[in-house]
Amino acid sequence: MSTQTYTFLTPKARLAAFSCARGDYQRDLLDGYNSWSGSDLKGTAARYGGKYSSSRSELIGRLKAHPELSAEETTGPRGRRVVVIMTKAERRRAGQKPPIEAATAILDRAAKAREAARRKAAREAARDARHLAEDLPSLMALAA
Repeated sequence: MSTQTYTFLTPKARLAAFSCARGDYQRDLLDGYNSWSGSDLKGTAARYGGKYSSSRSELIGRLKAHPELSAEETTGPRGRRVVVIMTKAERRRAGQKPPIEAATAILDRAAKAREAARRKAAREAARDARHLAEDLPSLMALAA
């Protein structure tokens, strides 16, 4: 995600959400690179703002109609229009939590899990290198 996030998309909902996207603009909306209000359209795209607006509305409609997804439009920091997309099971587990808070908690847990997996892989690689170094003298004797 970019530093200026307009979309909160949980890892479990990612594949289903991208199956609803039609074209690069809608995929960029889901990735959080484009504004859901259309305020970042420039040049020729700004002149066709109505087409982009209908594209955003159609994407939201497809996301809300998807049987596995819960898509909610909400107001984020500084009045920014934000869309929160998660699975229906994740939304049920979140209970009455505001959607942005629930999605942020899920994304934080996923980031921690990725970091733990990276550290585990590094530990295993170091252990394998250590075992190889211990076995090297006996392997050299066998080769001779």
